[in-house]
Amino acid sequence: MNAFRLSLLLTGTVLALAACTGQPTSGAHTMIEENQLRGDAWSVTSLNGEPVGDATLTLNFHQPGQLAGKAACNNYMASYVQNKDSFTIKTGGMTMKACPPPLMDMERQFVDALKGINHAKLNKQGHLILTGSDGIRIEASR
Repeated sequence: MNAFRLSLLLTGTVLALAACTGQPTSGAHTMIEENQLRGDAWSVTSLNGEPVGDATLTLNFHQPGQLAGKAACNNYMASYVQNKDSFTIKTGGMTMKACPPPLMDMERQFVDALKGINHAKLNKQGHLILTGSDGIRIEASR
């Protein structure tokens, strides 16, 4: 067997073995499945590492690609796109009710966080974890 064929055979073997290990590479994330998102609304329990207290923040993935919920004070609508390696949210319409400043501040933080989301997964406890750059993190449960 000549050197070229041997090199080709070894390269193919290494690639095949790497593909069959089933082990994610360091830092890899398992994306959530569409059917795991849908169902009952998710209640946000923490926003960027802080508990949301008495504020009502929800995520309702009622149809593929569509998201709606309560953002502390107002109701919102959004769309989302899930690809193999990313999960993004594009905010849309929102009601315009005025609320006390603490709720309005929480609402602004939540909507800003939604815009920065780039990944979604379920943790071991079954909580939905949405993350993005600059420390954006939304944790929600059912």
